[in-house]
Amino acid sequence: MTKFSSVNFMIISVILILSFLKGLLALVGISETISQLAIEVLILFLFINSLFHVVSNGKILAPGFLINLFLILAILISFFLTDVNKIQMVLFIRNFFIYYIFFYSLFNLYLEDIHKEKIKQLIIYLFSLQVVASWIKLFLIGKAENFIGTISISEGSIATIMPLFAIVYLLSNYLVYKKIKYIYLMILFVGIGLISNKMGIIFYIGLLYIFLIYIYNKTGWFIINITFMKKILINSIYFIILFSLFVSLNPRANPEGIVGGSVDIEYLVAYSKDYQTLNTRKSIGIEGDGRFDAPFVALDRMTSSGFINTIFGFGPGELVKSSYTKYKKPLLDKYKIGYGGRIGFVWVMMQIGIIGVIIFLSFHIFLYIRVKEIYDKNIFNDEHQVYLMTFLGLSVVYFLDFFSYSPSMILNPALVLVYFYAYYYINSYTSKAV
Repeated sequence: MTKFSSVNFMIISVILILSFLKGLLALVGISETISQLAIEVLILFLFINSLFHVVSNGKILAPGFLINLFLILAILISFFLTDVNKIQMVLFIRNFFIYYIFFYSLFNLYLEDIHKEKIKQLIIYLFSLQVVASWIKLFLIGKAENFIGTISISEGSIATIMPLFAIVYLLSNYLVYKKIKYIYLMILFVGIGLISNKMGIIFYIGLLYIFLIYIYNKTGWFIINITFMKKILINSIYFIILFSLFVSLNPRANPEGIVGGSVDIEYLVAYSKDYQTLNTRKSIGIEGDGRFDAPFVALDRMTSSGFINTIFGFGPGELVKSSYTKYKKPLLDKYKIGYGGRIGFVWVMMQIGIIGVIIFLSFHIFLYIRVKEIYDKNIFNDEHQVYLMTFLGLSVVYFLDFFSYSPSMILNPALVLVYFYAYYYINSYTSKAV
C-alpha cells in the first residue's frame, strides 16, 4: 500500500505545484490554459485512483455529497429552463466541479500519514514562495496589481485573498503559541497586498482577527478575564501598528498618494466608500462598477427578466469566458454590469439563480459546522487547535470573498485546493469523515 500512497502523494504534489506556479509558467510561455488543463487531467487521474481504492476497500466517504447532488439538480433545471447551450453547461460544470472531484478523491484514496504531512509542508513552502516572488516583483517592476506571486499574471484579486490564507494560519499560531515571530511573518504576507496596491486586505485582516479572537476565547466575550483582556490589548496594539504601516505605505490609502503618507481615517473611509459604489458609466448604460452596488444591479437584471431567471438564473455557463461563447465579457457586454460584478455571489447567482446560491452555500456551511463541532469538543492538542482554527478562519475568508470581493475561492485552483485539503487534513485525525 505504500506504493499507492507514494503515487497519490506525487499526483497531489504536482497538482498543487502547478496551481501555485501558473503565473510563473505563463511568463515562460506556457499559457494558463495549458496549466489548468494539466491540473484538471491530474485531478481526474487522482479520482480514478480513488475509485480503485473504493472497490478494494468497499467503503465510500463523501461528506456533504447529498447537498452537491441537489446542486447538480439545480444546475440541470437551470439548463433546461434557459437558453444556454450544451457547451456552456459543460464549461460551467468543468469550472465549478473539478475541485469537488479533488475533494472527494482525497477522502477515498490511500494516503499514509507521512505523505499527508509532506503535502502540508509543501503547501507552506508554496505560500512562502509567494512572499519571495512578490518582493522580486517590487524590485523589478515596482508596485503593480498584476503578477501575483507565482500564481497569476492577471488575477489581481488573488493578491488580497491568497495572503489571507497564510495570515489566518499565522494568527492562529500566534494566539495558541504567543510567539512574536508569527506577527513578523504575517507582516511579510501583508506586504504582498501592499506591493499589489490592494487596500482590502487590511480590512479583512481586522475581521479575521476579531473572529479568531472570539473562537480562541471559548468562554465567550463577556466573561471577565484579566489575562484574556491583556492578550486583546497586546494583539490590538500589533494590529494598529500594522494598520498604520499599511495605510502610510500604500499610496491609494493616504491623501498624499505617496509611499510614507499620513494616516487619515476620514480620507480612508471616504475613499473606500467611493471605491465600493463606483457609478461612473451609468450614462452609457453600465452599472455596478462598485462591489457594493453590483449584487443589487445583478438582482435587478434577474427580477426584471422574470421569476424563472430569478430562481434559476440565466443558465449555467452564461458568464463563463471561452472562445466557444458569443461574448468575450458576458457580464459587461450582455448585462451591462461593470467591475463589481466579478464577485463570486454575482457569478453564481446570475448563472444558477437564488436556489443555486442557497445550495452552494449550504455545502460550505456544512463544512464549517462539522469542523466547529470538532473544535467545541476540546479533544485536541495545541497543534490540532491551530489547524482547526485555521480552517474555521479559511471558511470566513471563503464567505468574505464570495459575498464581497471576487470569484477566486470558486475558480482559482491554488486557493480552492488548499481549502479542501485543509478540511481533509483535519479529518485525518478522526476515524471517519465528518
